[in-house]
Amino acid sequence: MISIVVPVYKSASTLVALHERISQAAALLAVSCEIVYVNDASPDHSLTILRQLPPTVSFHIINLKKNAGQSSALIAGMAFARGEFIATMDADLQDEPENLPILIDALKPGIDVVFAKRQGKYESPGRLLTSYFFKGMVHWFSGKKIPMNAGLFMIARKIAVGNFTSYLPYSPYLIGLIAKERLRCATITVERRGNAFGETSYTFRKRMRVAKSFFRTLRLPPPQPGPKGTEWLNLHLLADHLYIARES
Repeated sequence: MISIVVPVYKSASTLVALHERISQAAALLAVSCEIVYVNDASPDHSLTILRQLPPTVSFHIINLKKNAGQSSALIAGMAFARGEFIATMDADLQDEPENLPILIDALKPGIDVVFAKRQGKYESPGRLLTSYFFKGMVHWFSGKKIPMNAGLFMIARKIAVGNFTSYLPYSPYLIGLIAKERLRCATITVERRGNAFGETSYTFRKRMRVAKSFFRTLRLPPPQPGPKGTEWLNLHLLADHLYIARES
């Protein structure tokens, strides 16, 4: 099984189309599929829409008590993923569900994570430049473990990222954890379209905050063994969890 984890924040306008397109892509996969939607305390009516989605594919709705940020929302979703493989993608349709089979096929033996290497004019020239600078920094300071131009559209083996929940109390940066754990990475090139909401929310200032989080994540102590991360999630972040099985 593959679990597709999708953080949801101010995503009301794209959720119905996203769910439909993932359902269509899942029907073509050789493995079973589920979606893990993580409502990151979205202030719009995203949660209402999630609860109205049809069971064309099995899906979870993880509802968080407070806004945890993209990386923590993804890691929280991973804790509920039942699949042997975990994909992560944005809800704004810049990450196209139709590219999921390409990522799955690229996850060869000996590889833990495959990143979608994005190309296309999906941001303004200025923001593409700051993005290139930020991702280049991540590439070099990860010891070149994280490929250039890698984002959070990716697929990973659950066995490789299964301990990431233990880092949740520290609000880690997901790509920083992949670098810290020295996971074996690869890339596959995909075309990325423009944001359905217009300009990306990743301003230069926000990218600098993410860069700070990346370096802080690299310095985190090893996680404690046991269920402490899951217990912290249930106590501090999780409001409720709903599972809807696919109609047969």
